[in-house]
Amino acid sequence: MISSCEHELLSTLAFFDVFDHPLTRYELASWGDGGEPVAFPVFCAAVDALKERGVVAEQDGFIFLADRLDLPRQRRARQEWIARKMKRASLAARLLRHVPFVEMVAVCNRLSVGHPHEESDIDVFVVIRDGRLWLGRLLVTAVLQLAGLRRHGDRVANRICLSFYLTPRAAALDAVKLDDDPYLRYWIAHLLPLFARAAALCNFWRANEWAHRTLYQAQQLHPQRPGSSFRLQASVPVDQAPQPLPLIPGRASAFGTMLAWLLGGWLGDVFERTSRVWQVRHMGVRFAQENSAVVISNTMLKFHEQDRRAWYAAVWRERLTEIA
Repeated sequence: MISSCEHELLSTLAFFDVFDHPLTRYELASWGDGGEPVAFPVFCAAVDALKERGVVAEQDGFIFLADRLDLPRQRRARQEWIARKMKRASLAARLLRHVPFVEMVAVCNRLSVGHPHEESDIDVFVVIRDGRLWLGRLLVTAVLQLAGLRRHGDRVANRICLSFYLTPRAAALDAVKLDDDPYLRYWIAHLLPLFARAAALCNFWRANEWAHRTLYQAQQLHPQRPGSSFRLQASVPVDQAPQPLPLIPGRASAFGTMLAWLLGGWLGDVFERTSRVWQVRHMGVRFAQENSAVVISNTMLKFHEQDRRAWYAAVWRERLTEIA
């Protein structure tokens, strides 16, 4: 019979095992899945008890399920890939600071947590000002295409994948949450902001407080690099808690601010409508069927045609049943 603390440790390890990702004790304590916070000595005692029973193992500072002895080596090998991909992502964010209407640029998915594939692309999440989503997307795409950074065709490795945009009005991502969706809450908690205007990041965390509350343990962990995370204590209001800091300091450029002012009125409205018509026509029937994986609206553009969240949840629960 395992304790509730041990069960939650195994639940967290089983989820990251789906992605071949071992955790340090600090990460495991921080990314606990549900339940009540426990004192760190109690947490360490639970880890040691699971190790003694041969359910989990610890090697080189990483904890993992006992039958996955290759995971520490895999994680160490990924460090070079992460550094190379983050350098490209940071370059893209520095360019996008000059694009009008861009409120926030963040790394997401595998890279933000720290388990990318060597030849994978770089998933980037972009927040664009309300009322300028289509024009903003067009400008973002054009800038990264001209810079040779955008993923397209068979050019995938270390290219920027622009598959998720939204405006502050659609910041609450529980709108696209599945009934059983552990991946989404981890996705939100591990989002790695590269550039953000003053209020954009705080507003996003506030709109998605529900995700942070389900990952109970961490107090003020700022995602300054892949592998860090950010959550809130239940007693701390989201707008009073320490906020994660973007990797690229400073405000949007004067050039981008000036363009945003020029395109903020009726002229911008014309370009916005034109951009929408052109882009929807270019999409054709490919995205005709919308669901939680594909969303096309004036507040959210989400193009995850191969949405694997339900599969991740099923594999996670199956794995947890095997070990718990």
